[in-house]
Amino acid sequence: MRFVSGGAGAGAIVIGLALTLAGCVGDPAPIVTRTPSGGPVVVESPDATPSPTPTALSNDELFAMMPEGADRDDLYGAMVTAQFFLEQYSVMFQTGDTRVWEALSDPGCGYCADALANAERVRDEGWVAEGGDITVDESQTRAALDEADTASVLVTASVSEYVVWDEAEAIDLQGAVSGYEFGLVMQRGAGGWIVAAVVGEELAL
Repeated sequence: MRFVSGGAGAGAIVIGLALTLAGCVGDPAPIVTRTPSGGPVVVESPDATPSPTPTALSNDELFAMMPEGADRDDLYGAMVTAQFFLEQYSVMFQTGDTRVWEALSDPGCGYCADALANAERVRDEGWVAEGGDITVDESQTRAALDEADTASVLVTASVSEYVVWDEAEAIDLQGAVSGYEFGLVMQRGAGGWIVAAVVGEELAL
């Protein structure tokens, strides 16, 4: 991973890019049911029986699953956590296990909540999600500390083709390989870095 030099100038660059992305696409996640306007749709199903909620991960359990350095309280820790968070998007759809996403999401993160709701719907309705893996280009990662406990991270990644099968084994949603640029706002708390906001823009391949 490469670092942007610290200081107000670097922070302004990353924040400016994130704000620019926010005006482009609110939720660029690869496995999402969308309306024509691009907003995520989460449909409640009165007949669906929710799966039992697994016990939340402890900090020790979470860090044991994350790459080395995720427990650091510096800029590197924020970057590692941001990358790991994005890579877990497809995993929670594929496995139905949302505990990592929940542990790393700030309650006020709208992107995080929308993705979680869609993953729960796929799981609870017995659908199967394949693909959609996010691969981060670490050489393109940029980051800056905005304050002592806040960081901005800009990530370039590719998203593999994906498909979601419904309970009748019919294709409900599918997409081709795509590229994205994500801007993440990271917040550091007592338990480590978490994601406070995510914005993104699809890139031309």
